[in-house]
Amino acid sequence: MSSITFRWFAGILPVLLAFSSATRAEPVQLTLPYCLETAVEFNRELIQAREAIRQQEGNRIVVRSRFQPHVDLTANYDAERTGIEGRTDDQIASSLRFSQRLFEYGPDFAEEVQMRSQLRQAVYDYEGKVYSTLASVWETFHLILLQDQQIAIRRQSRDNFQATYQRQLERFKSQLATENDVLNAQLSVLSDSLAINNLQRDQFSNKMKLLRLIGQPIGTEIRLQGKEVTFSIDQDRAVELALHNSVQVALSMESLKEQERVVREIDWEYSPDISLNAGVQDGRRNAQVELGKRNQTWGLDISSEYALREVQTPEFRDQARWFTQLEARIPIFEGSSRLGREMLERARLRQDQMQLRDLRSSIELQVRQAFQSVLEAEGRQRIQAERVRIEGRRLTINEILKDKGQADENLLETVRQKFFTEQDRLFSDQATYIQRIAALRRQMGFFE
Repeated sequence: MSSITFRWFAGILPVLLAFSSATRAEPVQLTLPYCLETAVEFNRELIQAREAIRQQEGNRIVVRSRFQPHVDLTANYDAERTGIEGRTDDQIASSLRFSQRLFEYGPDFAEEVQMRSQLRQAVYDYEGKVYSTLASVWETFHLILLQDQQIAIRRQSRDNFQATYQRQLERFKSQLATENDVLNAQLSVLSDSLAINNLQRDQFSNKMKLLRLIGQPIGTEIRLQGKEVTFSIDQDRAVELALHNSVQVALSMESLKEQERVVREIDWEYSPDISLNAGVQDGRRNAQVELGKRNQTWGLDISSEYALREVQTPEFRDQARWFTQLEARIPIFEGSSRLGREMLERARLRQDQMQLRDLRSSIELQVRQAFQSVLEAEGRQRIQAERVRIEGRRLTINEILKDKGQADENLLETVRQKFFTEQDRLFSDQATYIQRIAALRRQMGFFE
């Protein structure tokens, strides 16, 4: 689906949903790719996470604005009462000032480091929420499709039991069956009807959850178009994708790079501290250059000021004067403090490196375990489906034998309850299979 087509359809979807709800028209058809794209675009939690990123981007602009020109206008008004008679002397002055930081050197600016950390955290938080949201959309979408199949199976089973119930009624009228046979057949019909009702309620809840996940109006009729879940990815490929897309690994690698930068910047502690303040003044104009250190970073700033209106005319109005102040501090010996800081930062670097290796190993272990749990769930539901088929066949055989008077009533009831129990277990195993695939996809960061 092209970006333009997707945005157009996503924009009119709320209108279609509202119109469908108001007129009881045909349900809106939704596909899995569309639901995934819509969730990324309109999910409210993801929208908030994107706004959090924009907040940090705004903070970055604020921090880096120090390299842009700053111009301000200053106006002063001074008033003084100089006599008993109430005479007041007032003076007015104004000036226009320009300042800008040209460049920096040394360790990274402290506010710059903090800003990068906050922006990095916001970006990876958003990425993690994207994976979680898409996994929930994928899981909910396929659970709804599964419940469609389960409801159809239950309805077919109920129709079969309904036919059995009608047959037992006719046999009871002909005195070929007991009232207990009729009641047992009716209970089978009611059991399937109750199961259908529960499935419909669960499916309704899942549909409302899906609408909320994709950021669309809740309470409208939808119909999903999709196919049965298939699982065909290789285990090693799953591990590769998980390590490549892991938010934790990416964040840990960024933190490791920051610590490597800190270690590289240790040598700046042995450089001399230099401060320079030089300028020239000519009447109302003055210009100044300043080299100074803030925290651990040196920066060169320039500034210029023009007096639009002066309080009093300076004596050197028609003369130019300049000034220079230079100071250099060269560290020779400061005990073992710098050696200790170097040991500290290098130890942190080695710790971060080992933490990253351990994190990769932990993620690989979790993915392989999740992969095996998917295979286990797949095998379990396949075996359980065969058990349901066998129990259904046993129930049919025992009902025929009961009609012929060759089966015990208690045995038939036991077989009937066993069939319902195995069918419920199969439906539960099918849902578990989908949930485990969704969990694995979340760890892999892999979606259609």
